[in-house]
Amino acid sequence: MRRPASQDNDDCDDKDNVTIKSMIISMVRIPARLWKLMVCQVIGWIGYFATHLYFTDFVAIEVYNGTMKHGSDDPGFFRYKLGVTMGCWGLFVFSASGAIYAFCLERWLANRFSLKALYFIGYFIYVLGCTVNFFFHQVTVNIAMCFTFGILVVSLNTLPYQMLSQFHADKTYRNRDGSKRGIGIDCALLNSCHFLGELIVAVSLGPLLAKTGVNYCMVIAAGFTLIGNYLFAYVFRNFFLYI
Repeated sequence: MRRPASQDNDDCDDKDNVTIKSMIISMVRIPARLWKLMVCQVIGWIGYFATHLYFTDFVAIEVYNGTMKHGSDDPGFFRYKLGVTMGCWGLFVFSASGAIYAFCLERWLANRFSLKALYFIGYFIYVLGCTVNFFFHQVTVNIAMCFTFGILVVSLNTLPYQMLSQFHADKTYRNRDGSKRGIGIDCALLNSCHFLGELIVAVSLGPLLAKTGVNYCMVIAAGFTLIGNYLFAYVFRNFFLYI
């Protein structure tokens, strides 16, 4: 059912009409606020996928000292399968912690803390979890630290979009020609950071870990996440003015 004409938004003008050309221009000419947020997002997703894709191998090889040499009577291969099974339980903890943290974030945390504080804390807790996993190879500790994975992935999937909605609530957040930016395009750009981070990890991390050992996936994850946290907190500190 069409709204009455009296309820139509009077703020729209001819410059705000969406065309293919305007969509392409919006994707190319990204505002500084969104560009900086996207950089932090890509780095965060790289840090996340570095552990998420290799966690079961990490538990099987580094914690259980298993090997992938197939053999029915090979104890190393048996330990590897047991380690993969326990690693899957760790991913279950990750999923459960993500659901619990998302509930707490919506019900309590978002009302008590700012978006920038929650985003910073999500990164920082993940760095601590990866650091503990790197130095302590005990299955109970490593599985327990999977709760930090859930906190990071919820932070990456929710908080940036809330920041984006605040950007669009600001009347100065416009294209260079003065036209309004579509929130759908900006959401798509922000969501593309997920796939870009995954692509970078898929292309580069496998050969690197083949030379250094799967244990260093924790170092890489902690390093990238720490860089993302630093960029968000210091290099882009003016970005906080809009949150």
